[in-house]
Amino acid sequence: MKNAFCKVQIDFDALLYNYRQIKNLHSELMPVIKADAYAHGAIKIARFFENQDVKYFATGTIHEALELRKNGVTKEIIPLLGALTDEEYKQGNEQDIVSLAHDKQSLEKALAYSEKIAVKINSGMGRLGFLPQDIDTVIMKLKKHNKTASYALTHYASADIISDHGYMQTQTEKLTPAVTALKNAFPDMKTSFANSAALIAYPDSIGDIARIGKIFYGGNPLYGTEKEHLTPHLKPALSLTAPILSINHLKRGESLSYMQSFTAERDTDVAWIGIGYANGYRRSNRVYSEDSNFVPHVSLLGHLCPTLGYITMQMTAIDITDIYDGKNINIGDRAYILGGEENPVTPEMLATWWNTIPHEVLTSLGF
Repeated sequence: MKNAFCKVQIDFDALLYNYRQIKNLHSELMPVIKADAYAHGAIKIARFFENQDVKYFATGTIHEALELRKNGVTKEIIPLLGALTDEEYKQGNEQDIVSLAHDKQSLEKALAYSEKIAVKINSGMGRLGFLPQDIDTVIMKLKKHNKTASYALTHYASADIISDHGYMQTQTEKLTPAVTALKNAFPDMKTSFANSAALIAYPDSIGDIARIGKIFYGGNPLYGTEKEHLTPHLKPALSLTAPILSINHLKRGESLSYMQSFTAERDTDVAWIGIGYANGYRRSNRVYSEDSNFVPHVSLLGHLCPTLGYITMQMTAIDITDIYDGKNINIGDRAYILGGEENPVTPEMLATWWNTIPHEVLTSLGF
């Protein structure tokens, strides 16, 4: 259920800034707008990028692709999960959506119903895709049906693991003969291999089109690695705020939330804000700690305020003791769950506090 208290704002100036930064790295870009464009709003994001002359989009499902077509998006769309039923293949072809062939069944359906086919190769992710040694059979079937491969795709499993002789290199070595065979058979075919991390860390392994998600929205795909500094300066495009619903004062020794999960070690000013686990804000079993690595914070008045005790269904307590003077914070003021003009909360920061990844933060908090 949507939370009317919470507000999401997308900064399109930040998106344009990020796009221009990334465009300097590779000329052909395919924004990934699956999962409602990482909770940024797929239709608005697609329309925005179409105005920047983006030629390609990637969605997750065929249904996401059809929704874009329904709302007037005209550029090439590749659903990275492909289609399942005959009807979905037919609808995709009617709407000029590329069909993904990643196994025997999907190839047969694409050959029967589709004009544009993208061949997915499993180079080591172990998820979707033909094994490299099966590509000769794929080529034979395509030619037998007078079809062509418009695109060849793969997904690098370890592009954010920096190594000179690691799994990333193993993937590219496995991929090369299969891609060469496809290129020889279908000279006009375009390739798309790199995700955001590979674009930065392995620029020689991108392919014709860089298939980029996280980086467009301001996330650093190499955050926490030795090469995170290689990512160009980016601006977070999404901010999420929640209102202050009440302000309470705890005396030392008093407690709050379920199971008295926070007990004040000093007199403490507490603000309850209108977001909780029902809205995707992580319900943690971690209670208040002096170690900020284990406690989510929100940004309020340019300060990072820690959460207190257990997060409840639609409310979360925060400590405002160090910034509250009795007048400067009021009911209805908004705290930044993500974003903030000063001391912003980034998806990477919240992911660290939740012990997860930024992708889960953004999609969990999709409003």
